[in-house]
Amino acid sequence: MDRQQKRILLLIPNLDFGGAQSSFSRLSLLLKPYCTLLLVAFNKENIAPLEFGGNLVDLGIPGSQSILKKAFYFFKRVKRLKEIKKEFAPHTSISFLEGADYVNLLSSVGEDIFFYVHGSKLYDRNIRGLIGFLRKRVFIPLFYAKADKILVVNNRIAEELSLYFRLSHVDYEVVPNFYDFNEIKRMARLPLSESIDRFFKENIVICISGRLAAEKGIDQFVKILPELTDRYKTLKLVLVGDGPEKDALVNNLKNLEISYRTVTTEDWTAYESTSVLFLGYQSNPYRFMSRSYMLVLPSLNEGMPNTIVEAMGLGVPVIVSDCNYGPRELLSNQKESSDWPEYSAYGILVPVWSHQQSYKSWVIAIDTLIKDSSLRDKYIQQGRSKATEFSKENMISKWRELLKL
Repeated sequence: MDRQQKRILLLIPNLDFGGAQSSFSRLSLLLKPYCTLLLVAFNKENIAPLEFGGNLVDLGIPGSQSILKKAFYFFKRVKRLKEIKKEFAPHTSISFLEGADYVNLLSSVGEDIFFYVHGSKLYDRNIRGLIGFLRKRVFIPLFYAKADKILVVNNRIAEELSLYFRLSHVDYEVVPNFYDFNEIKRMARLPLSESIDRFFKENIVICISGRLAAEKGIDQFVKILPELTDRYKTLKLVLVGDGPEKDALVNNLKNLEISYRTVTTEDWTAYESTSVLFLGYQSNPYRFMSRSYMLVLPSLNEGMPNTIVEAMGLGVPVIVSDCNYGPRELLSNQKESSDWPEYSAYGILVPVWSHQQSYKSWVIAIDTLIKDSSLRDKYIQQGRSKATEFSKENMISKWRELLKL
């Protein structure tokens, strides 16, 4: 091991198909040339085909639904990680996601402890019940106060932690996600079969790209499809991604009598009469995203949604739920909306699904973007311009300064 280089450890619970996992992968690749890097995951179950810029250590300690087993595995992870840290002697350990944050802190061997927070804790619907109450009222205020620095992807998350979780005294640093747009554009240009290419050219394709999870609000979004497909016979919804909510989504589509198919062949002429297509996980979602008429994100809560910045960088107009937090900071120069839909500087914002105007606003926003070519052209150009703020090249110096590399 080169003792002249800074030693950085990155920690995450798992490496499945989420946005935090993508950010973990990208950060490892960015840091690789500048430090000695060690990557640690609790386990590699359901691992996505991500690329990593360092040695990856699997603690091999699974998750569990049992409270007793959860506690046992938690302390086992702390013990095992502490052993790894003693050998590796990191200067800084950076953890992604709350479970990893606790283990990172308790396994400290004297290094700087950074937590990297990518989303709201207050509005995260997975934090519920008695355990959720303890997390919000006890664990987060207690443990997060002891971090040397909390990294956040936007200002609103820092405000939430400071005010709601009583962490005003903590040292925060806003460090947005970043993107290698040269690579994204290269991947988007890779050829498709003639039938796939024709499918995107001859239809109005709405794309949703990401994990099929409850917090993504797709189950609510599909409720507006009957009205849209009545207006536009060639309108299609393409879902790029996989996740635990696929079966529930299929049931919703059946109840709504919306036709759907899982794509199993590259002969896309077979799907012309189908309204919703499930593409599953794609190692290169950009081929489909870049050829779509628009990308939508109907989420209930977010942090800094990767798919929105990627779409803007590819010149794809976006319509996004104005959820907590992230979308507004990306798309609008206003702190709040005065009218719905909000035709913001870089994309269209619509209210979250709990708002009485939400369903009507979604239909109006999509209808307007289809009909108004000048508005569409505006968002193609403005979106590309905004996305450059989050380029990999712009963030290298930020991370090097932060970690003193």
